[in-house]
Amino acid sequence: MPAVDVASPVRITGHALVFFAFDIGFQVDLETAEPLLQDATRRRVVRARRPAPLWFDYNPPPLGVVIAGSPVQVGETETDPSTDVLVYDFGAALITYRLPLPATLGDLPRLGSELYDHAALEADARERAGRLMESIRPAIERPRLSDAVEDYAVFAVTGWEGDAEPKTMFEANRPLLAHAIEAELIRLSEEQTVRTTEGVLSYSEADLAVIGWNAAVLFDPAPEDVVAVLQHANIELLELRVLDQELDAILDHADEAFADLTKTRLWPSFVPGSLLRRTATAQTDAAVMFEGVNNAIKLLGHQYLARLYRLAADRMDLPAWQTSVQRKLDATESIYQKMSETTSIRRLEVLEWVIILLITISILLPFTPWYY
Repeated sequence: MPAVDVASPVRITGHALVFFAFDIGFQVDLETAEPLLQDATRRRVVRARRPAPLWFDYNPPPLGVVIAGSPVQVGETETDPSTDVLVYDFGAALITYRLPLPATLGDLPRLGSELYDHAALEADARERAGRLMESIRPAIERPRLSDAVEDYAVFAVTGWEGDAEPKTMFEANRPLLAHAIEAELIRLSEEQTVRTTEGVLSYSEADLAVIGWNAAVLFDPAPEDVVAVLQHANIELLELRVLDQELDAILDHADEAFADLTKTRLWPSFVPGSLLRRTATAQTDAAVMFEGVNNAIKLLGHQYLARLYRLAADRMDLPAWQTSVQRKLDATESIYQKMSETTSIRRLEVLEWVIILLITISILLPFTPWYY
């Protein structure tokens, strides 16, 4: 395939951010975790120049902490030694790496390609997540570092040579930005270029955000509020994936549960009750996690950050994941109802046989020699 030819000599300044989201347990008591983390602070959405209503915030705010470590080599550059970490009450942690952008805009695709599926970076993030989990283990309900991980890259261009507006920069370099977002060095089709870069939003003539499924490019002197929204969208995607997997496990074992319930027994046992409790617990846990993730940030109205979040959610396919999870939650509810009904029927059958047995004994008892 032909190599990409979208080089741009425009000099830029800024930084790249790489998010890694992990599930570390069922829930985290942030009040208990805060004193366990040195210099921990509560994180709120930074509103920068773009005003946002008071309800656009985390509830409750996650804990923010810095974890020290060694820099990770990425191509010809390396990340900062320390990483910013956010801990959420619904059992998730987001680790953010920071590294400098290349000198010119034309080098963004190369950096995007180097960051994509970077094994050393992911391994380092997992190791830091493990250290974090051990530090706050007393505050975590059912601590467990999941195998699932969700990563996302943000190229925050905070300055560029010349006086071109971000919209002009976007239109002049659209193929280049598409390659950076897709982490591709091969030539993309015009159709794919348009599809990759159609998620565009601006608040003013001085900023512009291009949101993709794998990465985002921001032309913005102060992108902190946009970064905060993208971080939450990434952590939500991770939690929906984890929840989807857990619901799959419940549904995959539904036939085994029904087999246990309908198994012929000479006398009733406690198996049906234990199965019902396990199913109800898994179903409740899934519903609690689903509500916790979706309610972490309230989104109403048409304010800029709310519209930005909805754009990011759409680009990351969050609505599709939410629909999948909701459908499986409904399926587990249906399974629980059928299991409960089956258990009730079995108990009624046993009760009927007990009554028949007692009636039979009462009829036969007068004819026995020891009745008198």
